[in-house]
Amino acid sequence: MKAMARTPMRVPKTPRAAQSEKRRDLSAGKQQDPVNVFCRVRPLQSDADLTCMRVKNSTTIAVNAQDQLLHHKQNGAQREIQYIFKHVFQPDATQQDVFASVAQPLVDNLVRGRNSLLFTYGVTGSGKTYTMTGNSRHRGIMPRCLDLLFRTISDYQAKKFVFKPDKLNGFEILSEEDALLERQHEMNQRFAGAGRFAFRRKESDPEIASQASVEPTPLSGLDEDNMYSVFITYVEMYNNSVYDLLEDSGIQKSLQCKIIREDANHQMFVHGVTEVEVKTVDEALEVFQMGQKRKRMGNTVLNAESSRSHSVFNIRLVQAPTDCQGEQVVQDKHNITVSQLSLVDLAGSERSSRTKNTGVRLREAGNINNSLMTLRTCLEYLRENQQISPNPAPKKIPYRDSKITHMFKNYFDGEGQVSMIVCINPRMEDYDENMQVMKFAEMTQEVQIARATPIKPDLGLTPGRRKANKLFKIAVNNLNELGIPEAKQLEVDVGLVYSLGPDFPNYQMDSPEAECKIQELMEYLEQRIDRRRKLRANMDIKCDNFRQLLMNLDRDNLQLRTELASLKAVYKQERDRSAALENKVRIHESSIDVLNNTVSKRERQIQELTHKLNEQEQLLSQKEQQNEKQKKKFNSKLAVESDKNKREFDMKLREQRAKMQERMRIKDEKLRLVSNILQSEDVPSLPRSQSSEDMLNEKDRGGFTARTESSVPPTTRTERTDIYCTPRHGLAAANNRHRRSRSAGDKWLEHRAANPVPLGTIMQPYLKNRKSVTKLTDMKELTGHGTTKYCLVSQEADTDGDVETKLYKGNVIPTCGGGAQVVFDDVECLRQKSPVHSPTRKRPSNSNLSASAFGGPLPSTGLTSVQDVASRCNLGIEGHSNKKSKM
Repeated sequence: MKAMARTPMRVPKTPRAAQSEKRRDLSAGKQQDPVNVFCRVRPLQSDADLTCMRVKNSTTIAVNAQDQLLHHKQNGAQREIQYIFKHVFQPDATQQDVFASVAQPLVDNLVRGRNSLLFTYGVTGSGKTYTMTGNSRHRGIMPRCLDLLFRTISDYQAKKFVFKPDKLNGFEILSEEDALLERQHEMNQRFAGAGRFAFRRKESDPEIASQASVEPTPLSGLDEDNMYSVFITYVEMYNNSVYDLLEDSGIQKSLQCKIIREDANHQMFVHGVTEVEVKTVDEALEVFQMGQKRKRMGNTVLNAESSRSHSVFNIRLVQAPTDCQGEQVVQDKHNITVSQLSLVDLAGSERSSRTKNTGVRLREAGNINNSLMTLRTCLEYLRENQQISPNPAPKKIPYRDSKITHMFKNYFDGEGQVSMIVCINPRMEDYDENMQVMKFAEMTQEVQIARATPIKPDLGLTPGRRKANKLFKIAVNNLNELGIPEAKQLEVDVGLVYSLGPDFPNYQMDSPEAECKIQELMEYLEQRIDRRRKLRANMDIKCDNFRQLLMNLDRDNLQLRTELASLKAVYKQERDRSAALENKVRIHESSIDVLNNTVSKRERQIQELTHKLNEQEQLLSQKEQQNEKQKKKFNSKLAVESDKNKREFDMKLREQRAKMQERMRIKDEKLRLVSNILQSEDVPSLPRSQSSEDMLNEKDRGGFTARTESSVPPTTRTERTDIYCTPRHGLAAANNRHRRSRSAGDKWLEHRAANPVPLGTIMQPYLKNRKSVTKLTDMKELTGHGTTKYCLVSQEADTDGDVETKLYKGNVIPTCGGGAQVVFDDVECLRQKSPVHSPTRKRPSNSNLSASAFGGPLPSTGLTSVQDVASRCNLGIEGHSNKKSKM
């Protein structure tokens, strides 16, 4: 049954006892559900530890005392005790398994507008905090609930500060302008680093794992026509006092104690608590981490990080319907629905005899045990009141004896679903504490909680209006992109649904709750009357709009008819004008065709002239190339002739110098002979020898004596039998007793220029065991290495630029004086020619030869060439250029 939200104006103030009695009477007719109790067994820390627990199946756990517990034995072995829960998680159960079975249904209740409470209970060190928050590798229930919630409402969140807490456990709806101012104020404080926004920095904490570790599937059943916002609070109960862990304490380091009050709807809340609006999971976890740093933790013998207080993390989901267009929230706070999920991490019960606590730690342990005992007492009295008959007076439940029970008394009175996770450490040392926890869990399962019915306002608006308006805007944008301007004038009507709501519920007036039923029926009738009034007002508005639309259409129709008549007259004039223009166009087109033909003829003439011009330019370029070739050819011939004349002049000059030197030598010999005659006493008769003049004349007539034995015949030698004959200089006598060893092989001495031209011929000269020199300055280079063969390499170029290489080969024969002479016996000629025959090419003559090795000119005749070769060999072998007479 749907009813309107209760307000202080409609609910009269009554005494608390009367209110509790009325609430109990109302909850008696509702469906009830037991408290869902789950059991999670912690894995043993060591394989050597003994256990007193054994999980039989998914719902049953067995507890038995082994022989090690001697003080628990009475009359032999004890019996096995079995406890049944809604679900028992094995020691190897994952955090996702626990979340899917325990917390995911509670998140679904939160989205649907129902309240839920989940708390963990157990001895110290049993894994309560790990189950609730997790660690760096495995996320707990709290971060997984936030992740699933934000994935479900991600596309339907309202802008920040649209919903604002009113400090009395309620919310207000701000206009768009006020919300914008609040967002700007928050941004300024964040930049200044002041207020509660200073801690909003991206930082990671090892206690909570990354958000990307799990990808939950969003929940179904979300009302898409509502706007949603998430608010969180984080408080702790320390020494039976309430503290706000998210309080902006400023300069004060200690937190201020808060009080628990009751709002106008009889809901318990912490007065003055800080409610932070968050939009993402990361932002919510940052807020949680700030409060976690202020939470009181301690070190005990049983647990290194023991919680010394009860912590309560509240997730509040605020939702409100949107307007008829599905864009803005309806500005009426009575249409707000607030649902809450409370995650409570209870501190573990502990015995001072085991923890050895003293001082502050002992006081903390006492307050923790007292609050847990109060919780157990409240649940036990609540169970007894539900089991006894209604006639006896029920026991008064002491909710106010502890802050933890005082805060959540509404849940036990039927304002939401209650679930509990019992954490068990199966070690043998915790047997006594575990037995007390098991008994408390068994008793809690017998408590019945009335099933809460969510109260959501029904404004009679069309369901799905938000999505319909979104699709309509997309369609209009697409039409605008296609160039249809009329799309901007289209409107969509997603207004009220003409229905008075569901049928009347069935009531029985003979029940004891008849007065309550009549009150609810009156509220239901008031809702229908209010609905009818709204629908009638909406119908009148639509009728007026439709009537106005018809009048506008009639006026537009008359105006369109007048415009149509004027347009027809204009159309006739334009048609006549277009016909005249078409005639002109035809005339101009014919003239354009004539001009195009003329232009095409001129273009063809230009192409022909351009072709002729190109041919003339090609002929001119060919003639220029031929002239350039002739010029190069004549320049090369001129250079060759100049070189030839220079060589002939140098040769004549050398011959003249040689003649003058020979004459001077003859005169010196004559003087020496005269001196010898004058110095000797007996002058024998001397036979007449060949005079020097005759020898000189003979040389002038063309006689030539080479320094090689193969070149000079024995008949040309003139031996002097006179004892006073002058010995010859410069002519080496061969050693007749010299014999060459054939087994040693030939050793060549190659005499070439310093920078020879590379040979490009197919046949290349091959000299085995050779040594190459560019100058012969010492006789040892010829005789010191056992050289037996000599090769002189000469290169020259003809008038066409072809390279000709000649190799003069000879034998090296030692002389009697310790020197050596060369006897030439072979000449090889290597010539490189162009494969293209030129008609102007001339055959090179012997007169064009040049010795590249020595750089001297050669004579024009063949004999002169041989003589020049002989002189060059003398220069190479003897190492000087002074020519002496040959006797």
